[in-house]
Amino acid sequence: MCARKVLIEDEALHRPKLSAGGGEQEEKFKWADEGLPRKYDRRRVQFVFLRSLRTTLPLYSTLSICFLACHITREAVLPTDIYRWAMEGKLPYMAAFTEVDELLGISLEQHCSLSARQLFRPVRVIGAWQLEAAAGSIARRIGLRLPSVNFYAIAQRYLNELSLPVERILPHACRIYEWAMPAELWLSSNPARVPSRVCVMAILIVALRVQYNINGQGMWEEIFEAGRNAGRSDPGVNLPPSIKPDGGASEEFGARELLCTLADAYDKIDVAHDYSKDLHSYLQYCKDVFPGIACSKEENHLMEIFLDMYEGREDENPKVHIEEMRNTDGVNKRSRDGTCVGARFFSASSGIRSIKSEMEDHGFCYMPPRKCPRSDGYLYYRRKTITGSLVCAGHADYYLLIRSFAKLAEVDIRIMHTSVLKLERRLACIEGQISIRLNALQNLPS
Repeated sequence: MCARKVLIEDEALHRPKLSAGGGEQEEKFKWADEGLPRKYDRRRVQFVFLRSLRTTLPLYSTLSICFLACHITREAVLPTDIYRWAMEGKLPYMAAFTEVDELLGISLEQHCSLSARQLFRPVRVIGAWQLEAAAGSIARRIGLRLPSVNFYAIAQRYLNELSLPVERILPHACRIYEWAMPAELWLSSNPARVPSRVCVMAILIVALRVQYNINGQGMWEEIFEAGRNAGRSDPGVNLPPSIKPDGGASEEFGARELLCTLADAYDKIDVAHDYSKDLHSYLQYCKDVFPGIACSKEENHLMEIFLDMYEGREDENPKVHIEEMRNTDGVNKRSRDGTCVGARFFSASSGIRSIKSEMEDHGFCYMPPRKCPRSDGYLYYRRKTITGSLVCAGHADYYLLIRSFAKLAEVDIRIMHTSVLKLERRLACIEGQISIRLNALQNLPS
């Protein structure tokens, strides 16, 4: 019945309609004994079934099922990891069709005129956002009850990648997670919903703001001024321990050390693929991800000639790797006395003007430090509509906090900011309900 239904639907798409007597008569066809229409040839039937299968069960469902299995087994594997592994050929996704015949133990061409390349070679690799939505859709269709994401493992992984103290931050983040339990921590089939990893990041950001009191006091401006003054006299004087040239560890990890660590981690986060580093990596990537491409002997010989020319030129001009510190543009500098100095903090081009320009490029409006704060409580930010566009207002220390997490999660900074605002509203609502109930308990008669 499934085969007959597919053919009927295909016939309805291509069936000519003839108008006669003011009405429409549909051209009907007779079915043969083997269950196929007489007007259909076997080649067309095969492609009709192939198109139907690709629509019903797309090839990218294999990636979604891989992520779904990791999610159920509580592994700290993210959709961004699945996407990166598939693009870099570490997962047999793009090149899996070359091994299908060997795994099945039979040749498909004996039973079907379509080759394994036509059947199992994907056209593209879906992004991490769509991959998570596809995993949620598969779980919903088969009736699978999913747990929430493994918040502890994912948060610990993110803190380690940002070089932040896990023992100090993670317990506070887990308390917020257990208290709020946002719905965004469960997989959803809605492709427009924010991914679950962004919600994990939002909880970490709120925990850091509460624990280190990052509420617009101008700590980043103070770090810049201290670093600029120290750069004029003696490097390493009056600097936070985490940014001293000797690289010594700080005795107490405070708010300034947090911002400096996040600024360094932001420059070190590499979201590029391995195959984009050099020609050898790219050629190996092409062999792993795009096999089965028929090349003539002349093309293979020409590729060998070009590779020999590249290797010969590379041997004549070897690369000299020098350890240097980064500045704002990623260019490293070294001081006159040989001491490495973080030019990002001390150069005039990396001051407040630079951070203002970066914030404007990402849709943020720079707010000067709070001179006379009314209270030391938690500062809530809002989005404003300026000249017809939605602008996110914030201080420099808050922006430096969310941009590192946004780059690590591979999402836009404004999406991360929106997720933080949503979590803050949820926490404020919970706190308000608790206050109402506590006041009601106090008014009860003894």
